[in-house]
Amino acid sequence: MSTTTIPTDALSWMPTPTAGPVFIVSMRRGGSSLLYALLNKHPQVALMYEADLLLLRASFSRPGRYKDWRERWPFWSDSLSRHGLDGADFSSDLNNSRDAFIAVHREYAARRGAVIWGDKSPNYYDRLVALAEEFYGARFIVVWRDPLATANATERAARAGSPYFAKKGTKLSSLLGHKKFKRQCDELRRRGRAVYEVNYEDLVQDPCSTMISVCQFLQIPYLDELSNLEGADRSSIPPGAHHTFLRGSVIVSEERQQLLDLAFRAKVTRYVNLWHSQYAGLWPPRPKPSDDAPEVPGIFERSVDKVCYTALSAVESLKRWAFCFVPLSWLRWRRNIAIRKHTQQRTEAGVV
Repeated sequence: MSTTTIPTDALSWMPTPTAGPVFIVSMRRGGSSLLYALLNKHPQVALMYEADLLLLRASFSRPGRYKDWRERWPFWSDSLSRHGLDGADFSSDLNNSRDAFIAVHREYAARRGAVIWGDKSPNYYDRLVALAEEFYGARFIVVWRDPLATANATERAARAGSPYFAKKGTKLSSLLGHKKFKRQCDELRRRGRAVYEVNYEDLVQDPCSTMISVCQFLQIPYLDELSNLEGADRSSIPPGAHHTFLRGSVIVSEERQQLLDLAFRAKVTRYVNLWHSQYAGLWPPRPKPSDDAPEVPGIFERSVDKVCYTALSAVESLKRWAFCFVPLSWLRWRRNIAIRKHTQQRTEAGVV
């Protein structure tokens, strides 16, 4: 097994089970899944894939015997079964989200003989500071992608049949979420927390150099196999046509077909121009506009979009809260409906 030399001080440090969690975070369709698949090939790393237990912390606020997170969590995108875990494996005495998160993620890593544990999820993009406060030793790998490419990937996922990405307002919510994500990242840096930022475009064009840097950040030896998808374990990644590239053996680097309508493409460009002016062209990762005075969104557009973003975020928060409190019988009923619908669709498509 060949390795690439990295600094001696990095090699002299070995992670222990008491080290804080690692979080890989991007915007949705922002490239964090590729980094996850590559990094999880490392024998010392075993991150979970969008387990999202911390999003359900409200379920831990239920009184006494009603703390049913072990029964409730499996209904959240099959998080436990996707990772080969069972809620019964964990003590009912874990009555707060932090202790439960640590127990579950450490157990997942331990079963794979790894010592670096944590979660990869775009759903943490707006709560990095809260995670850093809850887990003082946490390390964050932030993945940036050209917002136009991110929006295009969202549209591609919607057309591939993903109900989540087909929801109205998803692209706008993702676009405006970039700024909040940036502010969260900057605040972590201001507080001196461990943050490493990766550009998705660099990852697909030169995976070797990018993964060397990521390993240096985590202070683990780089292995040559981390720069390709061959042999990557994708068993914890949910099914879906929008994961086709991720399930392949080759990292796709060529530009994707543009699927966005002209109006939304123009909106994305205006916001990127605005952010470039605010960050001296250093963020987001996209070529600077060639115009001396590029078009930016006006006050009215920004005001309307902010109201829409706030409303969309509130709806998502309400859904998470409701998930934590609705009767388990309703969640089972909802799951059965989804299974029957999926089975019917496969039957109609002639899939056995």
